[in-house]
Amino acid sequence: ATSGDYRNYFEIGGVRYSHEIDPRTGWPVSHELAQVTVLAPDCMHADAWATALLVLGPQEGPALARRLGLKALFLVRREGELVEVPVEGFRFD
Repeated sequence: ATSGDYRNYFEIGGVRYSHEIDPRTGWPVSHELAQVTVLAPDCMHADAWATALLVLGPQEGPALARRLGLKALFLVRREGELVEVPVEGFRFD
């Protein structure tokens, strides 16, 4: 499953906000993480983890995925480009 802000987002004052809401703040997510893809035995868990990791952001998300052994791929915006950040175990076949 994949979660991202590539389609559902809005901008205010030049700041990009995701449609995802961070439950810790109650506000839309606004960071450099564009997309998270998670591989799991079932879609329900993959979708839940993809959304949670997206909300956590480009530092906390990959760290948690590594700690839990999740198979995840993060796309991070850096200097106008998307950079792939795969977590060990995520394979491109």
